[in-house]
Amino acid sequence: MKKLLAVVLIIALVAVLAISLVACNNKKDGEEVTIKVAAPEGTPALAICHMVTENKKLDGLNIEYSVVAPANIATEMAAEKSDIVIMPINAGANLIANKGAQYKLVSIAVDGSLYLIGNKDGSNTIILDDIKGKTVACIGQGAVPGLTFSYILSANNIGIVTEGTPGTDQVKIVWAADGPAANAAVQGGSADYAVVGEPAATALSAKAGYNARMDIQALYNTAVGNNNSYPQAGLFVKTSLANNGTFMTALFNALAESKNWVLNNKNAVTAYAKEHLYESAAFPEGSIERCAINCERLNYESQEKIITFLSRIMPNVNWTEKKDILF
Repeated sequence: MKKLLAVVLIIALVAVLAISLVACNNKKDGEEVTIKVAAPEGTPALAICHMVTENKKLDGLNIEYSVVAPANIATEMAAEKSDIVIMPINAGANLIANKGAQYKLVSIAVDGSLYLIGNKDGSNTIILDDIKGKTVACIGQGAVPGLTFSYILSANNIGIVTEGTPGTDQVKIVWAADGPAANAAVQGGSADYAVVGEPAATALSAKAGYNARMDIQALYNTAVGNNNSYPQAGLFVKTSLANNGTFMTALFNALAESKNWVLNNKNAVTAYAKEHLYESAAFPEGSIERCAINCERLNYESQEKIITFLSRIMPNVNWTEKKDILF
C-alpha cells in the first residue's frame, strides 16, 4: 500500500512540475521570455492581422509578432526561432514528420485560396478544357500551389510538361517566384494563364485587366469527392506551448476576434496591414472572403481533411501513421 501511495505521489508531482514548466515558460532566471509569432507575407499574415495591436499579451505572456518574406518562413520553425508559426501546411508537416521538429499542427490558418487567372472570350469562367495545350505560369514549385495544381491536372488525366510545346491533352507549367512574376510571364507572352493566390489574384486581375478565372478549390473538391477545400497554411505551435490549455484557449479566442475584425472591416484592412504588418501589404476588399481565413481549433474532421490532402500531394509519406506526432 505504501509503495502504491508513493507511486501515485510521484506521478502527481511530475504532472504538477510539467504544468508549472509550461505555465511559467515565460520566465527564465527571473526574467520574462517573449512568445514569438511568425507568419509570411500575404494571406497567412491576414490570420493574425488585428492581433498585432490588440493581443500583445495572451494568458499573461508577452507576444511578439513578425511578418517575414515567404522564402524565410520555414526557418522560423526549422531553427525554432518562433514559438508559433503560420506556414504552408505541407512544409510544416514535413518538418514535424520527417525532421523531428517539436511542434504541433493545431489549426488550419488558411484554407485554399488559389485561382488561375487570365482572359477568355464570352465567359468569366476558365475550365480545364480551356488550358489544354496552353502554358500556365504557376507559383509555389514544390509547395502547396504547385503541388495542388499538379495534382488537379493529373487527377483529370492532363499531362504536365515543363519544356517544349504542350500537346492537346497537356499543360506546360512554367514556375514563377511569386504572383507578380507569374503575371509578368502572361503579360510578356511566355504564358497564357497564371496560378496565384488571393489577394494577388484579385489585385493582378484588376491591374492587368483579366476577365476570367478558374477556382482551384472547386476542382480539388471534385477530384477528391468531398465538400471541403484543402488546407493551404497551417498554424504550428511548439509542443510545450501547445500543451498549455489556458494559453491555447486564449490564442484561439484572439484568432477568432482578429478574423471577425478582418471580415467586418474589409475596407480598412489594407491600410491597417500596411501600418502594422508590412509596407507592401495589399488586400483588396473583394478578395478578403476568398482569402479563406480559418483559424479554428482542429477536430477529427479537419484532421482527416489535412491527412487526405497531404496524402494526395505528398504520396510517398504514410501520413496516417504520422497523425500522432503531427497533431
